[in-house]
Amino acid sequence: MFGTDIKKIEAVCKFENRGFFRLEYKYYPHNYRIVVENELKTFNIEIFDAEQASNSLYRICKFKSELNEEWIEESIKLLKAVLLKNEFNMYFHKDGKYYKKNADGIKRVKNIDELQADIQEQRERHKELLNE
Repeated sequence: MFGTDIKKIEAVCKFENRGFFRLEYKYYPHNYRIVVENELKTFNIEIFDAEQASNSLYRICKFKSELNEEWIEESIKLLKAVLLKNEFNMYFHKDGKYYKKNADGIKRVKNIDELQADIQEQRERHKELLNE
């Protein structure tokens, strides 16, 4: 689906440990690290930049995250669309403070209400991707 834009760099599968797996990829166009990891019956997709700022695909766009082949495939399609659009916030901690980073620069997140508003705004901005 991604062609040469992505390469798997690590795979950890411990099926005896409640079916645990963790897959790590390098997405070359934006130098992102993509981590797909499960927790019991669900999975998460995390996006990291070179400075280790990150965001979860679920924060950008809600998707069905139960371990189901159809939903995993749909989430990967969604991930590809989000990465191609490349208009989402990344977050990081520094000196006990939380920051958001995007094309406009870096701004401190002062409280949870501001963070929730950011997440809602991202989901609205990416809503059309869910209908493709």
